[in-house]
Amino acid sequence: MATPSSAFREPSVQSELPARSLQTLLEHPALWRAGQLQRAPAAHPSGFPELDAHLPGGGWPRAGLAECLLDTTGVGELRVLAPLIRALSRSEARWIAWINPPFTPYAPALAALDIDLERMLVISPRTHREAVWALEQTSRSGSCSLALAWLDERQLGPRDTRRLQFAAQQGQMLTCLFRPAQAAATQSMAELRLALAPAGPGRLRIDIRKRRGSWPVSGIEVQVETPDSPEAVYVQLDHWRRQRAAAVTDAVTDAKEPADLAPVDTATALDASPGVSNSPVDAVAPVTH
Repeated sequence: MATPSSAFREPSVQSELPARSLQTLLEHPALWRAGQLQRAPAAHPSGFPELDAHLPGGGWPRAGLAECLLDTTGVGELRVLAPLIRALSRSEARWIAWINPPFTPYAPALAALDIDLERMLVISPRTHREAVWALEQTSRSGSCSLALAWLDERQLGPRDTRRLQFAAQQGQMLTCLFRPAQAAATQSMAELRLALAPAGPGRLRIDIRKRRGSWPVSGIEVQVETPDSPEAVYVQLDHWRRQRAAAVTDAVTDAKEPADLAPVDTATALDASPGVSNSPVDAVAPVTH
């Protein structure tokens, strides 16, 4: 019997090529299919069981882009992330980057939360373009476990979030953007979007606007800090007054000549954390004691 010619064998070889290409595409980590609804992604526990119960995988994504949407800074956004920051700073030998934070991270407060300051890195770019570039490079490098970023909302678009999401996946880290509440109406490639608002003393309301593999959910409340008693408030107020008086006294004592005496901005002096400058950082600076 004659041996089949190559003309009869070639179509079978060619038919395997599209199948292989399709399989390669289906195995790509950035591709999500409806059949994966029950597959829990890798996650870091948030430290709040009532929140973990609604997050895919039971916590913050280990890799990808998340967004915290809030009306104003200081509603408790860092408190809800504090358990994650503490865990990563203690368990991984990678940096935790702060990109363009609105205020200088206060080292004593971070240390009080048992966060390893040696793992903190503050990056203060001059422009939005530099900030996006720095965040993208930081995410892609693999040298960070977490990046916290505050970008210019007026210039931030879906294309930027797509780049940042892909970079975070490449570097196997979580990037968290802090955006105004109205950004919920704009398109974003973030896997997770949380709207945060105060819900009483020490409590935070969290509405999950977007999560992979499930519907949004609203009305989650977590206790992010224990409210101080009136007595504790009076103690802190007395301590602040003593610090203020000491700051004024030290400023007068250090003046060498009468001409050098000038009004002291005690608020600025007290807000400055030891070893951390209040002036803008042009490049990169670690958070120090």
